[in-house]
Amino acid sequence: MTFSEHAFDACCRQAKAIGRRLNKTEWLQAMQEAYDSYPHEGLKVRATRIKSVDAEWLEELEQNPAYAGIDIKRELGKAQAWASIRNVGVSQMRFLNWLNKAQSSDRPIQFNGAGATSFPTPSAQTSSEPKGWREWVRENSTDPSNADRPWNALEAVAQKYILTQLQK
Repeated sequence: MTFSEHAFDACCRQAKAIGRRLNKTEWLQAMQEAYDSYPHEGLKVRATRIKSVDAEWLEELEQNPAYAGIDIKRELGKAQAWASIRNVGVSQMRFLNWLNKAQSSDRPIQFNGAGATSFPTPSAQTSSEPKGWREWVRENSTDPSNADRPWNALEAVAQKYILTQLQK
């Protein structure tokens, strides 16, 4: 039986004995009794070693091409300032997360020689507009400025009506 199951049983027994839910003091007392009666040599806490940021590790990061163009020491200072306000430390994992965010937000998008990025450009939606529709709208519409709008910007009902009028 795990300690959590043992403690839960102890609280249930106590609540059943008094016929109601336990208040905070009673719950703490039942937990302490469960702890004292649990067969253990003290509860063992798994020791986890959080790796701290050191100079040697920073040197490795500066040599890593994934972080080229990022001022590692400046970002470490920013991360440490952020962490000190929140009363937390800067572990290697936390700093790597920090760098990955800095990489995406601080560096400008790189352009290739042709002036384009590596991202694909969205294809422009070109729908073939009917020939002569602008002239028809300028002559027959109550609002001739609609002829200055792109064909795609017109409502589908208006497009259909113009098409029927042009086919006459």
